[in-house]
Amino acid sequence: MTDDPAVAALSKYRGSELRKRRRRFDLLASWYGAERAEREMAAHTIQPRSIGPLVESVLAGVRRPENGLLIGIRSRWPEIMGDQFARFSEPVALRNGVMTLKVRHSALLQELRESPDLILARVNARMGADICSSIRFTVG
Repeated sequence: MTDDPAVAALSKYRGSELRKRRRRFDLLASWYGAERAEREMAAHTIQPRSIGPLVESVLAGVRRPENGLLIGIRSRWPEIMGDQFARFSEPVALRNGVMTLKVRHSALLQELRESPDLILARVNARMGADICSSIRFTVG
């Protein structure tokens, strides 16, 4: 460790940022002296802040309670639909009771479109509530 206040104050910076801050420190040191220059640099440097509260406030507007239900459906999808259908289909969205089901092949899409009530009954029975009222199919 060094006793040089300039080195201590600037040790976390690299490259062009380090050069800018060094020039600023040298100017302040010639004006106020090294000790006060260090305090002035610290006082006028933006300190890091936690972004957790900001992220939470942004996500609060985006987060929907149905996302948790969708995660539950996706984790239990092989149990709900059986392994054969679960390999070629996937619930991708749940909004206002409408579950969007992505099917990987158009032939399977034709088969599943004939029995949406059966799929809804199985989903609602396994999840323990009437969370889905209809299904929207997509091919992907």
